[in-house]
Amino acid sequence: MGLKKLGVTLRGVMAVGAILGVVATASVAQAEPEIMLRAGHSSAVTSTGHKAFELLDQRLQERTNGRIGVQIFPNSQLGGERELVESIQLGNLDMAFVSSAPVASFDSRLFALDLPFVFKDRDAAFRVLDGAVGQELLGGLTNVGLVGLAFWENGFRQLTNSKQVIRTPSDLEGMKIRTMENEVHIGTWRAVGANPSPLAFSELFTALQQGTFDAAESPINLFYDMKFNEVQKYISKTNHLYGAWLLLMSPDTLAMLSDEDQAILKEAVAETTAEQRRLAVEADAKAESVMPEVTITELTPEELKAFSDLMTPVYDLVRDKAGADLVNRVIEAAQAE
Repeated sequence: MGLKKLGVTLRGVMAVGAILGVVATASVAQAEPEIMLRAGHSSAVTSTGHKAFELLDQRLQERTNGRIGVQIFPNSQLGGERELVESIQLGNLDMAFVSSAPVASFDSRLFALDLPFVFKDRDAAFRVLDGAVGQELLGGLTNVGLVGLAFWENGFRQLTNSKQVIRTPSDLEGMKIRTMENEVHIGTWRAVGANPSPLAFSELFTALQQGTFDAAESPINLFYDMKFNEVQKYISKTNHLYGAWLLLMSPDTLAMLSDEDQAILKEAVAETTAEQRRLAVEADAKAESVMPEVTITELTPEELKAFSDLMTPVYDLVRDKAGADLVNRVIEAAQAE
């Protein structure tokens, strides 16, 4: 086994444990590539992110004659999102896609993407993510030991619960809601009268099933993929936050690749990003159509305004966290036509 291959695929105790414990469920090529990139995520194998990793594996193998491939570890097999980020920083994992919110704990500038109700549609989100602001955010991740390759789509986050139809902030009064480990998300739900608390995503289904939480929030396609419709029967389409997945890579891994292979990776990531976003749009529509047991409520503009009008202290918090100039640039780009 060559030194490059050993360095990429078997770094540290975590790598050995992963191969011994979960290799049976990982995505591997029939003929093992010379360089196998180990990629983790917290979503189901039916998620668009997992499918995107499969597409990336195919593209890399095709364009390198099988020299480079991607081995996928889904469903938090290698840890939750925070653990995945830390593993990449330590060089124990090559790639991962994770929600932007937990990454903000490592780089506070990313709190700027958590402004509630700032993105009215996908075009507004892409103006920020694919424009100067988003590329600046990706590039700055090198300062915290991460390489930001792209923004994938997790989807607009919706409010879900097991109790009742929710149309107004008063309907949420005192309701226990699970959030990601992110001060802005916690502050958002506290501002509308709910009782928010963070919890690892891998533990969420059980917590909802046992009634530890009454409510949660997630994109509809993720809600369906994780079978939350078995324990949550109400969705309010708040579109309160556009959820981006950050596609991350270890700086050590990137440095091991030749300039030619880095160029191949960059091109493959760009093509896969476009495909993943298309799949995400389709997944939202499909999920909504196959859950007749779930009551899905469209909020009126007036009802949405009742929520967004309460967000002033949250915007102040984001300005403190991410910097006023960056926040203002996000708002300007999101509102541009």
